[in-house]
Amino acid sequence: MGENPPGMFRSFSSPSTLPHFLLLVSCSGLLYAMMRIDLWGFEDRGGVIFLSLAMSYILAALIAPSELGVRMLRVSHDGVGILNSAYWYRSLLKLIPIILASVLFSALIITQLGSENIKFVKLFLAFLFVAMSAFQALSLNYGWVIYSRRISRKERPSKDGRVILSTRILICIVLFIPLVWWFGFQAGDPSEANIIDKLYWIFFLGVASLLMIISYNRTRKIRSSRGVDGRSLDRLVFLIVITACWHLLGAWRRSPVVAEKTTGSMMIEEAILMSVSIILAVWSMANRGRKGGWKFFQGQSALFWGIGFGFAYAGSISSLTALSEGTLLTTTAIGHGFTALVMIGIIPITVSWVGPAIDGKGEGDEEITSISNPEEGLKGNIAMNFPGKQVEEEIELLD
Repeated sequence: MGENPPGMFRSFSSPSTLPHFLLLVSCSGLLYAMMRIDLWGFEDRGGVIFLSLAMSYILAALIAPSELGVRMLRVSHDGVGILNSAYWYRSLLKLIPIILASVLFSALIITQLGSENIKFVKLFLAFLFVAMSAFQALSLNYGWVIYSRRISRKERPSKDGRVILSTRILICIVLFIPLVWWFGFQAGDPSEANIIDKLYWIFFLGVASLLMIISYNRTRKIRSSRGVDGRSLDRLVFLIVITACWHLLGAWRRSPVVAEKTTGSMMIEEAILMSVSIILAVWSMANRGRKGGWKFFQGQSALFWGIGFGFAYAGSISSLTALSEGTLLTTTAIGHGFTALVMIGIIPITVSWVGPAIDGKGEGDEEITSISNPEEGLKGNIAMNFPGKQVEEEIELLD
């Protein structure tokens, strides 16, 4: 993965930056609740605070590599851990610059827009939710592109045909049947469920199968191109469809047909998905920054970019929920459904990003030359430690 990404991941788990993570978690939950009940006019003002916090952490990311940034933002724990009062006192001090910057940004936004127009911030963040859902789809697809490049070693023909496609559909159904049983029937006896619930989940499996058929048909020409590793592209399409179906399952089980309120497991799932997308995005920027020599995209800056994106994402969900007068359940269902559609919609372009198969090529020694010509593909400086061997063993049947 190169030299800088490990440093980036260390910064995400370092005690010196833990207070910033805690601020993201606590403020996001508190602001969402206040926007939801419109406490003290926070339905509109909450959006301003979310945006200000995001801007503050982007500013923090820009100054983090400097000596001033280290002194202002990182907690010195002296290797003794976090279970002492001195650490938490220093943590509070390091949050003061972020809080002051947020207050300043909030004041500027309200001054420039006027108190009667700050509702447009909420509209902006609601639109940002759509954009970030699309970005999440792009990040997840690109993560599988990186894996596909790692296993693409030589030119091999793609495997197509009714039997092969039927096998892939069967594997997809087998993978999701336990999840349908767990989430759809609460791990109970499906025979005791009513006919509407049964048809509802059978329809989901039918849609998942249809997505598999559509995706392989739309990418057949690219996977059959000369010079590409068709087998690795077959796996790429399969993995993208499975990931998209996971998002579709998230939307399906949040539907008012089967769910009445958000559960703890749903909140954990949302946090995991947001974290994966943010880490992929920041990791990509860190690699691009390393190539261009931009320190503010690398190392310690990565954490602050990630938290800035986190506040923007949390603010977009909160704003759309407040704007639509719906629930978090409905908002996240829309987000999951939209992400799944975008993942499937851009799958031909995604497959073209892998590029030609070259024997003995290094990891990630490609950079973007075209997104429309599958034979030109991608050439970039990005590589990622995906568990290739494990994934290969799990889907060996596809070969």
